[in-house]
Amino acid sequence: MQETYHDYVISNGQFVGKFEEMYQKFDQPWMQDRQPNPYSRQAGIFHLQKYGIRSVLECGSGLGYYAEAIYQQTGIIPEGIEISPTAVEKAKTLFPHLRFNVDTVQNLANYKHLDAILFAEITWYILPDLNDLFARMKEHFAGKYFIHNLVFYKGSQKYGTDYFTNLQEFITYVPFTLLGYCEATTEQDSTIETSTIFKIE
Repeated sequence: MQETYHDYVISNGQFVGKFEEMYQKFDQPWMQDRQPNPYSRQAGIFHLQKYGIRSVLECGSGLGYYAEAIYQQTGIIPEGIEISPTAVEKAKTLFPHLRFNVDTVQNLANYKHLDAILFAEITWYILPDLNDLFARMKEHFAGKYFIHNLVFYKGSQKYGTDYFTNLQEFITYVPFTLLGYCEATTEQDSTIETSTIFKIE
């Protein structure tokens, strides 16, 4: 079988996490340039607009296309962080007017001057760190916002099922105050797009 970018992320129900190698080998993992199912992305932007958020840390900024959409629709220049240096360099080339840095979500306290934290489809990759990250959010971002975009898989979820398997289970898992949520799909999709916003309290 031909190798795909998925083999560098999660393979056969096991986390691989070779993101730098993936971005070196594949030009558009997850079809970031055209995003065929933009439901959660648009919902995340709506959350920013609805709650008057003026600054945001995008964790998992990838090639920068979502940061550009946020900027175009809200005027916010997100602080994008991404673990892959190759992805960050490509994002800076594509969108030189935006801000991207090589960093990990574990360092989110360095961005406590911002109004909100956005997890852009990274949660499956940081499951063992979630409770610690929530504690750091409560310590450094109290009174601010946590926006969470994540895809769930219809009947084929193998990885992460010991944490949560659907949106309602995720909402129960998060120790913050839920403000809003949405989930969307189409009949032909194998995934369910979700977006939530919480007040960090």
